[in-house]
Amino acid sequence: MTKGIFRICTFLAVSLPASLTVVSAQNIQPIEGTWNVTVTVTNCETGALIRTVSSIQGFNHDGSFTETANTSLRGQSVGAWSRNSLQNYGARYWFFRYNADGSFASFAQALDMITLSEDGNSFTAKGTIQDFNASNISISIGCFVHSAKRLSAPGDFN
Repeated sequence: MTKGIFRICTFLAVSLPASLTVVSAQNIQPIEGTWNVTVTVTNCETGALIRTVSSIQGFNHDGSFTETANTSLRGQSVGAWSRNSLQNYGARYWFFRYNADGSFASFAQALDMITLSEDGNSFTAKGTIQDFNASNISISIGCFVHSAKRLSAPGDFN
């Protein structure tokens, strides 16, 4: 009887901290979801402001990424994201840019390194945006930073 109680106590002493770690990690909300994002694009060498854009970004469960911005001079972004570590993610996505008359201006590729906040309700990111002309020749590279807040629906839909 005493050996049985000792075995149970030993099992609990060893397994309880491990299960608490798993529960703690599971409580961190992943990047999956919809985000309200402020994008600041700068000249990588001088830091001079190029533009500021607002966007809505979607990180889908299957690793796909979508984005729409508040300017008619670019199309929707499509791409992919992945988790690098518990709170760090990477994303690569593409979109078309247009001239004021609606004609093709460039094809853009963004590379994004994202850090999710501890509570999972905001993130910051930094990365590069590279533009290519119609012949797929690089014509510019800009740097950007993002700050984002999670968008959520009221209530629980489960």
